[in-house]
Amino acid sequence: MLRSLRPMASTLALGLALTLLPAGTAEAAGPPSPVFVDVAVATVWTSPTSPRPVDRPALTNPSDVPAWLAAMSTADKLDLTGSDRTQTQALYGQRVEILSRRDGWTEVAVPGQPTPKNPAGYPGWIPDAQLSESAGFAALSADRPTAVVGRALTWLHDDVALTRRATEVSANTRLPVLDERDDAVLVATPSGGVRWVDADAVTVVADGESAPSPTGAELVASARGFLGRPYLWGGRAGYGLDCSGLTGTVFGMHGITIPRDASAQAAGGRAVAKDRLEPGDLLFYARKGGKGAVHHVAMYAGGGQMVEAFDAATPVRVTAARLDGEYAGARRYLP
Repeated sequence: MLRSLRPMASTLALGLALTLLPAGTAEAAGPPSPVFVDVAVATVWTSPTSPRPVDRPALTNPSDVPAWLAAMSTADKLDLTGSDRTQTQALYGQRVEILSRRDGWTEVAVPGQPTPKNPAGYPGWIPDAQLSESAGFAALSADRPTAVVGRALTWLHDDVALTRRATEVSANTRLPVLDERDDAVLVATPSGGVRWVDADAVTVVADGESAPSPTGAELVASARGFLGRPYLWGGRAGYGLDCSGLTGTVFGMHGITIPRDASAQAAGGRAVAKDRLEPGDLLFYARKGGKGAVHHVAMYAGGGQMVEAFDAATPVRVTAARLDGEYAGARRYLP
């Protein structure tokens, strides 16, 4: 874990600051408070009418993504794609930009997920119940070190001994740090409370610092951490991911922002020839023998293998790199 480079303020004082500026409270005579995701994973829907009855566990606060995945058949998962129901996901503590509101739903743009669809971030709809306004959390997020979750899933706890589980969170969740101990890190949450997380599950990046630049092997190791996780259209969390959700999340865990969708990822980085592939390079696949629209991305793992989230019937896997047929080239995002 990268230790923060600035001394910690009193945990008690910071806890008091959080209670003075609770979630949902805007400063008097000021602009509206920033809005944050207040569930472990918020699915971003195409419209408020997109969810089906089977999707109810993904709409509540707290959300229950494991129950949602367990309730869906393969046909239900395929329908997320075929009926264009979901767009992406946003994680606990993620700030979102408000575009509009309607009947208990908020249209948002999710920063950090670049897309040609909206310069502010990936757009879609989230239930109001999964969002929280908090000037206090925004202030802490602006000037405190950040804990970045590096495991597919890990728990936030109510106690420093890490015995009382509170909320399970995903890889790439980012929360402001209030205190650090040898075995645990105290973080703020968007709803105004504080929680402890296993120090080995996070990297602490000091305010104003950048995450250490990863190697290709480190990217691949992070991608392998999702092996066996379900494929989920629009997924960007440890519970389930789609192809570009996997690659984007892995780069994000290491402080590198790349576009959200495979087609946009294929337009970035630098082109790499087949015989020059290195671990961490992204491999793209397109219709019409690799000449049409890009529809899939995987990460080259070295040794002729790749890591990919393939389809609704196939968990995240390591498989032989397919360098023919629909192969449309590779891009490198590392220096």
